[in-house]
Amino acid sequence: MLDTGVLMAYAQGVDALSEAMVAAADANATVAVPLVCLLEAYSLLNHTEYAYLSMMRRNPAVRVLTPALQVDRADGCPVAGGMARQAGRLGAGHAAFVAISSAAGLITSRADQVRKVLGDDWPIVEV
Repeated sequence: MLDTGVLMAYAQGVDALSEAMVAAADANATVAVPLVCLLEAYSLLNHTEYAYLSMMRRNPAVRVLTPALQVDRADGCPVAGGMARQAGRLGAGHAAFVAISSAAGLITSRADQVRKVLGDDWPIVEV
């Protein structure tokens, strides 16, 4: 699972994410990207950096995830929104929501934000 800061780092050429992507592909694992984090990254990057995110999204191991949107039944929006309030940023909240929903570890550039939601024992890698 990747958050906004990690997506931005990848778009700016930081190697740590490339290594994680290769490891995931070798293990036939999925790399989850919360949609809010992807949109947040695009909003913070220069348009010349978009190509890196497009390339990452074409990787068959990458899945962009959205919260369930079922207003008349249980959906993920209220929970993800509450987690965002606790984390202090919308992308961090959605990343924490997807991590919990998927029982997945999280690669982040702001462990302090997601730890507010996930706690100290959750598998978090800070880059």
